[in-house]
Amino acid sequence: MTEPLEYPYILYNEVIMYLETKWRRSLNAHEKHLLIEGYKYGRMVEAENEIKIVFAE
Repeated sequence: MTEPLEYPYILYNEVIMYLETKWRRSLNAHEKHLLIEGYKYGRMVEAENEIKIVFAE
């Protein structure tokens, strides 16, 4: 079982591939880690906003 906000690695790969393509270079391990943490944070904010909308109705 995965921890909350732990998504399948394929989702991280999509974000990593997007930036590597945009920047035309491979990301180093530190950049990948920061990108994954930012992705998790963004998904958390998205989920919190959806919860607010559902319970506001």
